Amino acid sequence: MRLETRLNFGFGLKLVAFLLGLSALAVVYFDWRADGRLSILGWLFALGFCLIIYGIFVGPRRLSVKRFREKLVAEPKAWIRVVLMSDFHAGVSRAPAWYERLAIEAQALDPDVLLLGGDYVNGDATRIHDLKAMSGVTARLGRYFVLGNHDFLDDPGAVRETLRAWGLVDLTNAHTTLRKDGRELQLSALDDHWHGRPSIPPLRASHQMPHLTLAHEPDAVLDFEENDTDLILAGNTHGGQVRLPLIGALMPIPAKLGRKVDRGRKMIRGIPMIISAGCGESDFGARLFCPPEITVIEVGI
Repeated sequence: MRLETRLNFGFGLKLVAFLLGLSALAVVYFDWRADGRLSILGWLFALGFCLIIYGIFVGPRRLSVKRFREKLVAEPKAWIRVVLMSDFHAGVSRAPAWYERLAIEAQALDPDVLLLGGDYVNGDATRIHDLKAMSGVTARLGRYFVLGNHDFLDDPGAVRETLRAWGLVDLTNAHTTLRKDGRELQLSALDDHWHGRPSIPPLRASHQMPHLTLAHEPDAVLDFEENDTDLILAGNTHGGQVRLPLIGALMPIPAKLGRKVDRGRKMIRGIPMIISAGCGESDFGARLFCPPEITVIEVGI
């Protein structure tokens, strides 16, 4: 019942947006017919119509690659290319072909490490199979995942087992050590902050070893003290999905920290964070000035 309600809500939002677009178009047409030109009100409605159509039909398909470069030590001797992908939300509005495109793009980025940050499905665990193409993406130093809050709405065990069957490593509340060019990086990951049981594992073996943390929700930073980790990677927020220049997200950011953790690089409690805007959409398949993204972080160790 919960899943059906969510999908009906998402369809309802898209229907409302479509009707608003038609209404705007009607206003523009009758305004023009009145004297053969558009008034200021007519131009505003025309702009609104264009934005609605763009947000529904164009914005969600404009995949972007956001790149960051982070030194975890003062003088890095090696760089690890981390490809972060999060918030797929299979079952909302995307066909499997979208995830095939994501897999091709991710592989082309030549990752040392592939990190999947959760929300693979929007509630129906069987839709995890829409992401099958992601199983073919390779990474030299490993592929790791955690679950997100939407993965817990139906059968998180099935989602977890499918990802494991595809050869990805479940790093929930655990850590591993990555090695490149004689340097080491400790990677930890946390369970979902809303529905899971996040437990910060024993952190870096020493303060001389750089440390990276993967979490689904940016609010995970509230459980850390400065120097507990050198960098946190997260998703969940979708960047708000619908944004306007100078204003930012028009929808509430699903986090205690709100707009402070909407997307991109942030500094919270003395800890650098990089928050992905995600690869998909929840509730309704629209994006405006906030394209879906694959996030690449060159980590210096």
